[in-house]
Amino acid sequence: MACRGEHQQAIADIQGPQFWSQPWFATRFKLRYDEQFLYIAAYLEETAVWGNVSERNDVIFHDNDFEVFVDADGSTHNYKEFELNARNATWNLWLNRPYRDGGHENSSRVDPLHGFDMLSSGMRSAVFVPGHINDPGERLHYWTAEIALPLSQLALHSKAQVPPTPLTFWRINFSRVEWPVRLVTNSQTGKQHYEKEPGIREENWVWSAQYAVDMHRPEWWGYLQFRPRSELPSSSLDNRQPSEVAVPLDPEWSVRYVSFQFYYAQHAFHKATRSFTSHMEELLPFVTSREALGCMTVLDIHASTESFTARIASKYPDSNKDLQFIATIKDDGYIVVDKMSSTDMAATYE
Repeated sequence: MACRGEHQQAIADIQGPQFWSQPWFATRFKLRYDEQFLYIAAYLEETAVWGNVSERNDVIFHDNDFEVFVDADGSTHNYKEFELNARNATWNLWLNRPYRDGGHENSSRVDPLHGFDMLSSGMRSAVFVPGHINDPGERLHYWTAEIALPLSQLALHSKAQVPPTPLTFWRINFSRVEWPVRLVTNSQTGKQHYEKEPGIREENWVWSAQYAVDMHRPEWWGYLQFRPRSELPSSSLDNRQPSEVAVPLDPEWSVRYVSFQFYYAQHAFHKATRSFTSHMEELLPFVTSREALGCMTVLDIHASTESFTARIASKYPDSNKDLQFIATIKDDGYIVVDKMSSTDMAATYE
């Protein structure tokens, strides 16, 4: 997705587009940016516009909500999360790493005095509801949100530059939590209100599928490319709409993908044996993507009972011979990708 203001419309169930249940309401959003903020406008189709949470930095996803996740440098660590409901109650937090890797929330919800909070850096939001919230008699069909997130806070404790370097990538995802509700009539007043259907879990709809009911898998988030108007590709100068101008693929994607297949295999091995391994042959039965094996070159592994670090190479997407991108990945999912020429690689690993 290029950060230039086109509508993004395709959302799917969090478990992927092949999952049996898919979104039944439309979601559209636009993005723009300047030197200070990432701006997001969202349209959320909805037939029951309701919200109970009203305190800032409370757990917003107990209501229907709209969520934004940003990993500025693609390391899967130190990413930020923003949630908002139809009452414009918001929650923003910083995750040092995913929960699966021992991560924890840093926010003013858990630490009112010293917790992370983008509000002091200019974060702001607004909601429009074409009627009264929590009133079934209104027969509403949508609500909208506008959000400004400070780039400096989104990039905090990462290697990303602010303002973003033109044409660089950040990782991003968007989510909707949708609770099934029913109409309940007060026997004394005759007034109706919305109530969650008891015993039924929420739906989770996302822009980039997670292939699990877990938004905290940053390796599966989508891509945001910062594209100033002066840097628009020539193809955008014809009669096509901005959304038809393709964002180029991240050349690091291949090595990132195979590195996380290695990460998943190591953790599956650890679950089975209570240890990580330095021997790739021991991991082979635990690699679920056979395709990844054909694209993966494991340069070295250092492992112990409780940790591992590995360096992994993958072939450059535009070349069948030259290994250029090298990923270093750790047991806690932290990943860094470096570029190395084939000549330097040969000299280093002979």
